[in-house]
Amino acid sequence: MQYSPLELWLLIALLALLTLVSRSFFVLLPRRWQPRGRVEQALRYAPLAALLAITVPEVVKQLPAALQQVAPAWALASDARLVAALVLAAVIRLTRHTLWGLLAGTATYMALVQLGA
Repeated sequence: MQYSPLELWLLIALLALLTLVSRSFFVLLPRRWQPRGRVEQALRYAPLAALLAITVPEVVKQLPAALQQVAPAWALASDARLVAALVLAAVIRLTRHTLWGLLAGTATYMALVQLGA
């Protein structure tokens, strides 16, 4: 399917508008209609839940194949994504700083990819 340049720009503008409205939905509502109590508390975890929903399947997609190998421990230890995720979780747990965990996980992943390449 081919789109003209005008149609592409219109599509991009509509998607940007949809993203803006959906992200600022609760900010644009009058104060009396804004969520309170448990709903407000639950919405605080929405960004983390979305991030986990994106990353966890990518991290664990090699687990079934790795567990069927002759040396599953080595297969799991050589998966850069899994090791980086474990380092990220450990650093966040020890330091209570998400930024340090992200930096450690990213550095671990990049180092293991460079070593494996």
